[in-house]
Amino acid sequence: MSHVPDYEEKYREKLLRRAREEGVETVGELRQKIKKEARSQQQQQQTDGSSNNLGAATAEPLKKAPQTKNADTDKRRLDRNSHQSANNLPSSTKSLAQIMRMDLLEDKSAEDTGEIWTRYHATKDMISASIPSLTYRELLSVAKKNPLFVLPLPRSEGIEFFFLQFDHHQVYFTSLLEYKTNTMHARPFLTLTHYTDFIDSKGLVLMRGEIDSEARLIDTQNAQYLALQMQQFYVTGGPAKRSLLEQFNQNPDLFDYNKLIEAADKI
Repeated sequence: MSHVPDYEEKYREKLLRRAREEGVETVGELRQKIKKEARSQQQQQQTDGSSNNLGAATAEPLKKAPQTKNADTDKRRLDRNSHQSANNLPSSTKSLAQIMRMDLLEDKSAEDTGEIWTRYHATKDMISASIPSLTYRELLSVAKKNPLFVLPLPRSEGIEFFFLQFDHHQVYFTSLLEYKTNTMHARPFLTLTHYTDFIDSKGLVLMRGEIDSEARLIDTQNAQYLALQMQQFYVTGGPAKRSLLEQFNQNPDLFDYNKLIEAADKI
């Protein structure tokens, strides 16, 4: 079930005000205009000297949003070489020990631990997965060089683009509409947290994705799709998808949104 109508109703006045600022009359027209702007981003970067790296333009909003939940995150010291997720997460994020009873998992196999994790989240309004350690280490390695990306999310009225940003063991997703509407105060609608407590002892990483409960711009099916697409472009999708990811981060003038849409269709 789509939650977009509820979101638009809640922020209708704000969106309408933004629509008028953009020279259109309705929220629907604003969406269409934003989508057209996204498709023409490559041409704008080539002709507009003020359009620098798209990643640099979107990095700040995605990182600031979760930090507003707890001021301590501004002061935290993170070690990128650490595998222990408890040392690399904001203080506002629950540790694995706060979610599961660690003593009950210690003697379980990797397969059993993954099944328990998945079963625990099956009835919750979020997504989850167990990831092999090798796969996650590759994901981290690629993300270190390519921390930002954009993904197309199919909607009934067309395609909506979502920006993502890696921050150590978390990945934040926010919509292009949210970014355009709130700019420096854009918030993530989906946050993936990777728990690496068993990365060495069991050879797996536990992931869960929390959806913004207030805005409800996406549902669990949308969240699964975005997480799968992220995995495809960063790890399992082959050289063509990896090339698009690297272009977005390292050579944005070569990035083609049409090729992105075509590649995303090939799962």
